[in-house]
Amino acid sequence: MVEITSTIHISNYCSFKRKCAYCGFAVGTSVEGYFYLTSKKREEIKRAALFIERNGIKRVSLSAGYGNFQKVLSALEIVKENTSLRVLINIGGDLDTEKIKLLKGAGVDTICCNLETMNPRLFKKLKPDDSLEKRMKVCYQVKEQGVELSSGILVGIGESEEDREKHIEFLKELEVEEVPVMGFRPYKNTPMEKNPPASLSLQLDVIKRVKEHINSLRRLTVPFPTILMEGLIPAIRAGATNIATVIPAGYPLVVKGVGSPVVGVLEEILPLLEKHGIKTNVEKKPLSV
Repeated sequence: MVEITSTIHISNYCSFKRKCAYCGFAVGTSVEGYFYLTSKKREEIKRAALFIERNGIKRVSLSAGYGNFQKVLSALEIVKENTSLRVLINIGGDLDTEKIKLLKGAGVDTICCNLETMNPRLFKKLKPDDSLEKRMKVCYQVKEQGVELSSGILVGIGESEEDREKHIEFLKELEVEEVPVMGFRPYKNTPMEKNPPASLSLQLDVIKRVKEHINSLRRLTVPFPTILMEGLIPAIRAGATNIATVIPAGYPLVVKGVGSPVVGVLEEILPLLEKHGIKTNVEKKPLSV
């Protein structure tokens, strides 16, 4: 059974002065992304969440850049008040114990804090205003509060085989519940726009190794923008159990993929999975609901 996770991007504001080298999500980073400042209003969040639920998806990711905690907390409350969706929050390392407690109190199901790479020099090169140590600390704090932790690996960004092995070992010791395996794809206008995308074979290899080595896994995630349609079935065969960044046709908001401008469309993905005998947890609701 494959899970589908949809998305609502709350705000592309980012408090970092020096943006991450590959980011096309934050304001002003890429003409293919959310180039202009955008922040979702209460009614927009509610409408999107209800639309996702009515189309049978049971889980949604609420994401934003650094400096948006109160907006994301408010969005979580809106989704929980109006739907039965399970909610993942992703605002990177912009968290501490008190913020995690607030999210827990509001009913968050999963908190995502991607390390992306555990090579300190590479991390600082790609994310000059971020902190690997801070993100690692947040991961521990999420676990200490008894909240399901998601922490992803970004592959194809110049990391070595040893870096990937070290990363998987850390996540194993952390007993992480969800690991997104994200293949790098260049966003136009970013410092890494001319870097080649991660190969599908590399992504599949990391998926297989995560599945093999991390016994605590409840969910092995591939974001559609980084795996794309041609990689979906191979990724699932390799061990992926969750497809993220998927929206139903007619989704009421403008949405861009974080890893690349494209997003998955539910009505295009489901027939492909059905063709290959792969079942999902999607349950469409009657139009009267």
